[in-house]
Amino acid sequence: MATGDRLVAKRWLAGTLLPYMHHGIDVGDGTVVHARPDDPKRIFEGGRVVRTSLEEFADGSPVGVENEPPAAFPPEEIVRRAIEHVGREGYSPVIDNCEHFATWCATGRRESRQIDRLVAVSTRVLSLAVGILVSRTGLRIAGRIPRA
Repeated sequence: MATGDRLVAKRWLAGTLLPYMHHGIDVGDGTVVHARPDDPKRIFEGGRVVRTSLEEFADGSPVGVENEPPAAFPPEEIVRRAIEHVGREGYSPVIDNCEHFATWCATGRRESRQIDRLVAVSTRVLSLAVGILVSRTGLRIAGRIPRA
């Protein structure tokens, strides 16, 4: 791990069995800047960008480095962008989470591949459910139409 790296550590969504990767920026001095909820059990009730020790960021999980999408800025600029936002409020797990923040620091784009995958899966499940509902309803309706 090096200064400006995007770090990741496995976490569990609000005490559930659903894993996700928590993202942050390695400052290079044993600290990490990352966005997080104020209360991990109440992720929709706000949060902020914080600077914590690497140990606190890891929260007992192994820490890895994320390189996708590739960084658009040099390490010093990534760290500067991260540190400038320490204390900023407005955390949202859907539209402004840790991955959005870390990716923005490194690339200038707010993106969360985890949220993108979740939306894609949810869309497929919803589409399948609607298809099943329509086909079943259609069969029932077709059975009620008198034949000529």
